[in-house]
Amino acid sequence: MSRVDKILKFANLDGKGIEVAPYFNPAVPKRSGRDILIMDVFDTETLREGAKNDSLIPDERIEEIEEVDLVGDASRIGEVITKAGLSGQIDYIVSSHNFEHLPNPILFLQGVHDALKPGGILSMAVPDCRSSFDHFRFPSRLADWLAAYHEDRRQPSPETVFDGKINKAMFIRNGKAEPGCDIDADDPAGFEPKKNLVKAYQEYKARKADPGDYRDAHCNLFFPESLELLLTDLQKLGLINLEIAEISRTRGVEFYVHLRKPEGPLDLPDDAFFARRKALLTKVSRNLGAAPFGVSPWDIAARRLKSRLNAARIRLKNGLRGR
Repeated sequence: MSRVDKILKFANLDGKGIEVAPYFNPAVPKRSGRDILIMDVFDTETLREGAKNDSLIPDERIEEIEEVDLVGDASRIGEVITKAGLSGQIDYIVSSHNFEHLPNPILFLQGVHDALKPGGILSMAVPDCRSSFDHFRFPSRLADWLAAYHEDRRQPSPETVFDGKINKAMFIRNGKAEPGCDIDADDPAGFEPKKNLVKAYQEYKARKADPGDYRDAHCNLFFPESLELLLTDLQKLGLINLEIAEISRTRGVEFYVHLRKPEGPLDLPDDAFFARRKALLTKVSRNLGAAPFGVSPWDIAARRLKSRLNAARIRLKNGLRGR
């Protein structure tokens, strides 16, 4: 299965779709003849003018930038769709490496719900922070998302920009810097953090005094279990009404997320919710302790055996004391 097939696994491509900020690399190109609308914060001409000044983009690819139909901040997709008269008419929404940039992800997910038909799908490719240049940053917390939502945040905070700058790292392979690595095959010791703490702090103080224009940053950091935990908590709080169709394991530098708009409100009984939440918290804790690069099943089994032996040793010791 190709990468695009993994992203579009649940999408009804015969229906009406929206792709968020595909630039010149869409999963559902207009030339495919599909009923697809392109949404971006900039219009087509602005995107193409900006690409001309980007040395990483070949000139021949500039014309491949998709024509933008819906202009607006992706966090406010609900407002954009309402203005276009398309609420509840969308079969699928595709977002590849955009979700992590959103300053207000809860608002985006609420807008996705409003845009989709019942049964409609949001499909996303999301970078795993452990295998990307965010390797040394900590995953997003529910409290972070709630603050952004209740503050109606419209751009990355100065703290988010600062954190991204001082902890950005490149993966060094054969002397060459790369923005990420293969989580299944590479050694995370290859990540080299930037050495810019003092300069970044000076920039932070300046932005704190005057935030200025929008400054792009990775506002949200995940691996599969940490994102599932966030989504599950938001479902229980009633802040989103999207059910998880599937969250894949990480493949290389990214994983795939598929959320479905249900026919009605989600029913999350307390017992099942808190049991699932504990399981996810445990998985998140283990992943924070050691990213699974190059960790063989034998290593994991050895840790578990050591833990059981320690527990048995304590029980034996306590039993002897009780005599």
